[in-house]
Amino acid sequence: MRSHPTVLCCVLFAALTAALKQCDDCVKITDCAPAIQLIRTDKSAAAIQKLKNALCGYEGVQKVCCSDFFTSRSLNDENESKINTQTSGDEIENHRNIRLLPTECGDVDGNRIVGGTSAGLYEFPWLALISYILEDGRTLQFKCGGSVITARYVLTAAHCIEKKQIVGVRIGDYDISKPEDCVGEDEIRECESKFQDIAVTHKISHPNYVIVPISLNDIGLLRLATPVDFSYRNSGTICLPIMRDLRERDIAQEFATVAGWGATENQRQSNILLKVQVPIYPETTCKSFYKRAMQSRIFKPNMMMNTICAGDEGRDSCKGDSGGPLMIEAPYNGTYKFVQFGIVSYGFEQCGLSKPGMYTDVRKYMKWILDTIKP
Repeated sequence: MRSHPTVLCCVLFAALTAALKQCDDCVKITDCAPAIQLIRTDKSAAAIQKLKNALCGYEGVQKVCCSDFFTSRSLNDENESKINTQTSGDEIENHRNIRLLPTECGDVDGNRIVGGTSAGLYEFPWLALISYILEDGRTLQFKCGGSVITARYVLTAAHCIEKKQIVGVRIGDYDISKPEDCVGEDEIRECESKFQDIAVTHKISHPNYVIVPISLNDIGLLRLATPVDFSYRNSGTICLPIMRDLRERDIAQEFATVAGWGATENQRQSNILLKVQVPIYPETTCKSFYKRAMQSRIFKPNMMMNTICAGDEGRDSCKGDSGGPLMIEAPYNGTYKFVQFGIVSYGFEQCGLSKPGMYTDVRKYMKWILDTIKP
């Protein structure tokens, strides 16, 4: 790609001297087609200023808030028409990358174990285990979870990937201690021996992720080296809240499902995939819980923005569930599907207390997800 050197020089100078903008769609300028088009077609002072104002970071090349360029009147008619089509109406449902998300997702398994703590063998085929290299440089361990959202991407928490040595993800496992998973007895016994271990090529944390004083924007994506093979029954994708009615739905007082291999009430990690239903609290209840819990620590109401709190005494997600999905059965394209509304983020040291755990609200990050994923 060829770009005008004078314009790029100005952009680089601005990156070193100006305050960087904060936004949810901070991408490399080479990944922002409208910005590149502006550089190629408009050398005016106004265009250079527009580039300066959109600067949000540096990662080998300058990064810009790509949405700043969607309404540029300097683009040629053909490109302007494409961009307006992408952003007209609902910016999520009409996003240029919406086609990358599967239309078949979140199937509700009719053979679920009702009232139990163990999940069904094929109940949550989109769950992924993240494998890490420990400090000794040799030992591998599953320490976080995630959810398959496309054949190439796993959605997880930023704290599960930031400054971590990730080997890959495993999809389709049920009992991590056995080579073959079996559930049921006699005629209704089912067994599965196939799972997929796939390497990771990119770890992508939200650009505004922070951990002090508490985790904020705790969301990330893993790009897989090879696509997930969905021909196996124990592999699939979770639905995301694409439609406006899902993103605007009031989920307070509803029950959601969390599944994973995390620590149980005896603080040991489970070998078998477990599930639990958790109540979702209103935002005001969330704030009061955590304001008291943080006590002398600085607390501001906006710390609870873009989060969901859920859980109750004896019903909670724990450490090994980090990055896993908070799921609600909701109407999706005319039928009920599992839709991921949250990501397990953080909570209290002792799991299962009367205080709820915190989940990143996926609805607030749909644009970032769509801006970030690629074919």
